[in-house]
Amino acid sequence: MTAPGRLAALDGALALLACPVCLGPLDREGSTLRCQEGHAFDVARQGYAALATGATVPGDTAAMVRDRAAFLAAGHYAPITEAVVAAVQEDARRIADLASGPGTYLAAVLEHRHGARGVALDASAPAIRLAAAAHPRAAAATADLRTRIPLATGSIDAALVVFGPRHGGELDRVLAPDGVVVVVIPEAAHLTELRGPFGTLAVGADKGARLQQRMLPLRPVADDRITARRTLSPEDVARVVLMGPSGHHLDHDDVRRRAAEQGPVAVTVDVRVLRFAR
Repeated sequence: MTAPGRLAALDGALALLACPVCLGPLDREGSTLRCQEGHAFDVARQGYAALATGATVPGDTAAMVRDRAAFLAAGHYAPITEAVVAAVQEDARRIADLASGPGTYLAAVLEHRHGARGVALDASAPAIRLAAAAHPRAAAATADLRTRIPLATGSIDAALVVFGPRHGGELDRVLAPDGVVVVVIPEAAHLTELRGPFGTLAVGADKGARLQQRMLPLRPVADDRITARRTLSPEDVARVVLMGPSGHHLDHDDVRRRAAEQGPVAVTVDVRVLRFAR
């Protein structure tokens, strides 16, 4: 049985959500969301909606999600969280977190925007299970964000895209007239100390240019760089290596063994936080 509080959060966000097939409005009938065209989607007992359609979308595994949740809870990315919260306009009341993971950033924004409602969207069901419980005013749904965002046209005051895929045309569609998109991307020095020992992916030299191209027709209106140094325990070294794209192809046991042998590591946090608008 779905917890009433989570159904209340989902019901409160129904005006933001849209059918991923036809973009029509959704109503809840018990444990089903349905649009006027008859497209129907299950509501899981954890309180999230299953809006992913078509072929299975690759998302973070349960192990990767556990690592991400534990790493973020430890506060190592607190400067990023603070910058994301600051980048959301004070009067934003409808907030979406795209590729949300466990909903950590959305929950932080909602804590600082009283009365605001949010919705977390991610391809990973294990991530969305956690996001559904991240904040009392946060709803959650699985979704394929590669082509269509299951949000109503003009429904969002602020969209968060933290280390996630960007689709400028769809973001432009879902934004309210004065809405913004807060995007976080890694810079070249981000976690560079872990690339040699663990073979994590490097940041492409043209990442910034590609971002602006993918965000069209939206344009950047603010661009801040966040840098910090953090000393990570062996456990958190393994978590940050395995919670990202590398977690799909590295041997998790081997990463944890090598992290334990290496001991604590000082790493660089180096990201850009950008705001896009029309």
